[in-house]
Amino acid sequence: MTSAFLSLIGALVVALGVFVLRANPLSTTHLYFAAFTMSLSIWLFGIAAWCYETFAELGLRVAFAGASLIAPTFLGLTRTFPSHLHQGAWRWLAGPLFVGGMFSILSLTTPLVAYDAAVSASGLHRRAGPLYPAFAVFFITTFAAATTIFFQRWWNARGHARAQLQYLGVAILVPGAAAITTNLILPVITGRSTYSWLGPFFTGLLVALVAHAVIRHRLMDLRLVIHKSLTLVIAVVLSILPVAAIVLVMFWPPLSYHLDPHELIPMVAAVFAVTILVTPIRREAERFLDKYLYRAQADFKRTVREASELLTRVLDLRTVVRFVSDTIARSTEAEGIAVYLIGDSGWEVALSERRHEGAKFQALMTAPPSIVDWLKNNRRYLIQDEPVARRDFKADTSLQDALSRLDWGLVLPLLSEATLIGFIAVGPKRSGDPFYPHDLDLLMTLANQAGIAVKNAQLYTEVVLANEYVENIVATIESGVVAVNPAGRVTMFNRAAERLTALRAEAIRSESVSGLPEVLGTLLRTTLKDGQARTAPEIALHAGSTTRPVICTTSPLRDPGGAILGAVAVFSDLTPLKELEAERQRVERLAYFEVLASSIAHEIKNPVVAIKTFTQLIPRRLHDHAFLENFSRVVSREIERMERLVERFRRLSRPASPTQHRLDVRQPLSEAVEFLKPAFEEKGLTLRVTPTPVACFVLGDEGELESLFINLLMNAHEATPRGGSVELELTASERAVVVEVADSGPGIPPERLRQLFDPFFTTKARGSGLGLTISAGIAARHRAKLRASNRPAGGALFTVEFPAATTVEATTTRVNTGG
Repeated sequence: MTSAFLSLIGALVVALGVFVLRANPLSTTHLYFAAFTMSLSIWLFGIAAWCYETFAELGLRVAFAGASLIAPTFLGLTRTFPSHLHQGAWRWLAGPLFVGGMFSILSLTTPLVAYDAAVSASGLHRRAGPLYPAFAVFFITTFAAATTIFFQRWWNARGHARAQLQYLGVAILVPGAAAITTNLILPVITGRSTYSWLGPFFTGLLVALVAHAVIRHRLMDLRLVIHKSLTLVIAVVLSILPVAAIVLVMFWPPLSYHLDPHELIPMVAAVFAVTILVTPIRREAERFLDKYLYRAQADFKRTVREASELLTRVLDLRTVVRFVSDTIARSTEAEGIAVYLIGDSGWEVALSERRHEGAKFQALMTAPPSIVDWLKNNRRYLIQDEPVARRDFKADTSLQDALSRLDWGLVLPLLSEATLIGFIAVGPKRSGDPFYPHDLDLLMTLANQAGIAVKNAQLYTEVVLANEYVENIVATIESGVVAVNPAGRVTMFNRAAERLTALRAEAIRSESVSGLPEVLGTLLRTTLKDGQARTAPEIALHAGSTTRPVICTTSPLRDPGGAILGAVAVFSDLTPLKELEAERQRVERLAYFEVLASSIAHEIKNPVVAIKTFTQLIPRRLHDHAFLENFSRVVSREIERMERLVERFRRLSRPASPTQHRLDVRQPLSEAVEFLKPAFEEKGLTLRVTPTPVACFVLGDEGELESLFINLLMNAHEATPRGGSVELELTASERAVVVEVADSGPGIPPERLRQLFDPFFTTKARGSGLGLTISAGIAARHRAKLRASNRPAGGALFTVEFPAATTVEATTTRVNTGG
């Protein structure tokens, strides 16, 4: 029996050494540990053979051969473990390894170390050879040196290395000290090996401690996987031990007395077999009965693991609902199951299924209000028998009636952020069993996960639908749409953008914004940088060989916290508007032609009549000097009148096209005031000017703006009676510059305000009616708005509102004008 146990321990030691060596065959530490365990196993197998009298001499020699290598290999292990503290070990180990090897060879081949092995009732015996004292001194000194080095390393190590040294030291030094005492020190002192059979058993403690350190603390960075088969073996051994103890203590003496060995051994084996088979037979019987009675034994861990894997990666609502219903039905063997979700029309059934014929389970198209209200208030599962048993449901019979009528055995709420978004109705179990606490734990775990998964799927569906809406709208609009992410890469590029930029969406999408036309890229980068929306009223967009005017608006995209998630640019082609404007102007000019011809005839008729009259009188009054002087004066005056009229017609029909630039509007305004100041003084009018101290920059031509202000001031001068006043005010804001001219005259008749800027329309007794028309044309060329109104206190008010000059507008104007 002793020999068998020693052989088993030796086999375990060999297995440990092979395991360590296979983990890292190139590691010096692993090599020395494997050599150390191989030396131990040789020693163990030798003593096991020594226990048999037939092999006693061979076992003695093998035991001493293995023992000769234990100390030097242990010394090598201490010099190389931990691996990061490895030093030049070979220089120190060459001597001990050589001496140990020589002792091993001499022990196997000669009787110089030990001989004459024997086995008796008192134990193991042998005789010491002449080299035995040297062997003992070598072993003890080498083992002591190794132990000293080991303690030094343990003292100097820190953290994980110190912990590993501690575990390995306990595993080797404690059993080693015990084995040295029984197999070396006592034989040296007593001269007998009576207890040598006991020492190897301490090696089992070494194997157990090293295995524990590997499993729990990753000794030498090893990982030992305990398979289920090993667990089964351990369970079988533990179940047999109590039976074996009872048989040996209570029944073995009488049984061995009355029964022969060939009868006793099968009976004991049968008892052990029954002990082993009780558990699997019970499990199979329960499985058969549960299947026969429709009882489902759900694997809690496996079911939760599978549910977690699917519910965390699936976003399709129907797939989620189907999986949850199948899992719950399979886990409970319920007669039916239904899933209700809140929708636009209320609580509607998303899925219902009757699991077998003859089931009374029902699922209405809309959920019973009493059940929904209870779940909203309590947010917990509802069992069919619970309302009757609970005091707070005695008065509410509608809830119990609904559960009984529909044959719902259990209702599980689906919650998201403590809000009810649905519920699962589960029919009674086919076995007739109630829902036990472990069933409810599993089902509520599934319901909690399902609530989160259903909410995620609903949100995903909403996002997909909203994205489809946006994509369809963006794809069909006539304006170009370009969106970029925070990194400045294009994420959206619709068909209109392709047409306007001559770029393909497949080529530009996911590329940098620098691949867009420069004007679009600049606006998007600026919006991404400062997060401000901006509008460029008119920019020149180059698309291949074509340049077209567009209006572009950029806006930042922000999350609820205000962080910039990207920017979007919407730009529209102004070419159709430009063409329509040109056509409108052409039609208006054709309409004006008739009025123009009539007005020209009317305006020229008076001076022509005067000149004709005087011309007809010349033959009769040729010698009348007074008549001739009057004739010369009248003709010159009427000709100058016609010249002025012709000049105004020329300016109206062919407006100048000056180059516009960024200027301070205060300069042309002050020049207009200075030019007309004598006229105001001559008429006795008061001119009140309200300037602004800040610069008012606009885009325009200084000469045209001076003409505009002169026309407005002259119009106020003519409309204001002597002694009246004219007010001129200049204001500026971030987006606009406003000039207001107000007079104290009679004002403008309200019915005439709409015609005020038409050619040849005037409210004055004298005038051509072209001054305000020319002024409106100048304002339009400067993208300004010219408006006329009456003041409440009396008099007319003319307002000119210019767009303030910006960097983008300045660039646009230079591009459009070719500057």
